[in-house]
Amino acid sequence: MRALILGGTGLLGRAFSQRAKQQQYQALAVARSGGDIDLDITDSGALHELLAQTSPDLIINAAANVNLADCESNTEEAFAINAEPAKVLAKWSQKTERPFVQVSSDHFFDGDGSAKHDETAPVVLLNKYAASKRAGEVYALQAKSALILRTSIAGFHPDGRGFAAWALNSIAGRKPMTLFDDFYGSTIDINTFCVAAFDLIEQGASGLLNLASSEVSSKQEFIMMLARLVNVELDWVSSGSVAMLKPRRARSLGLDVSRAEQLLGRDLPGMHDVCVNLVNEWKRNHEME
Repeated sequence: MRALILGGTGLLGRAFSQRAKQQQYQALAVARSGGDIDLDITDSGALHELLAQTSPDLIINAAANVNLADCESNTEEAFAINAEPAKVLAKWSQKTERPFVQVSSDHFFDGDGSAKHDETAPVVLLNKYAASKRAGEVYALQAKSALILRTSIAGFHPDGRGFAAWALNSIAGRKPMTLFDDFYGSTIDINTFCVAAFDLIEQGASGLLNLASSEVSSKQEFIMMLARLVNVELDWVSSGSVAMLKPRRARSLGLDVSRAEQLLGRDLPGMHDVCVNLVNEWKRNHEME
């Protein structure tokens, strides 16, 4: 079986490629450069041609522009990356009746603190990033075999990018940090996310689904948990509000994952277990350096 992983050289795409190979797929990473296949996914004609040439059994779209400021200043490009490819992939999925996974976002909720939001909760679009990711969901939902996963992931890219690497390296190096106590989410470690996603794929799950941590925590609480697990007291950091950031962003990103847990037949990890997984991976990475 063959799986195309769009955004295959990114943080999530790399993890998906690794998991796909463990699931006995021939995984092909698709990226602008450095992938198994180099392709600009904003070129719909080239994307159509790739689908015809490779005839994949599964497509996972992990490509995205997640830079909120860049999406705000380059709106057309944001929609070209975050939304338009899903239109092409949904048509392919509908025609071939083969599965297509669209990785979405949790940036759709605001104003209710640490509340959990299920798949039917009304969305609020406060910036172009959220608008483009929501458009991608709408396009993907046109295919009955599409699985749209709302999530917030943390992991480690070889180049050092990502929230988890920044947080743990800042903790270890006692670097200046401002911890947001009014920005809530359900962050899950990337490896747990990919395992659960493939379990859902294998059972033929479709539609819109939250796949994240079972607990909602503020960024401050999350980072404080990471610090406790590496035995560091955060006696130099300050607290702040996400309201000071531009562009404006949603603050109440908690997800209700009970439907995913029911389909999986198991509980998804809470904040403590997610942080344990991240700290263990961070330590392994440092041991290999």
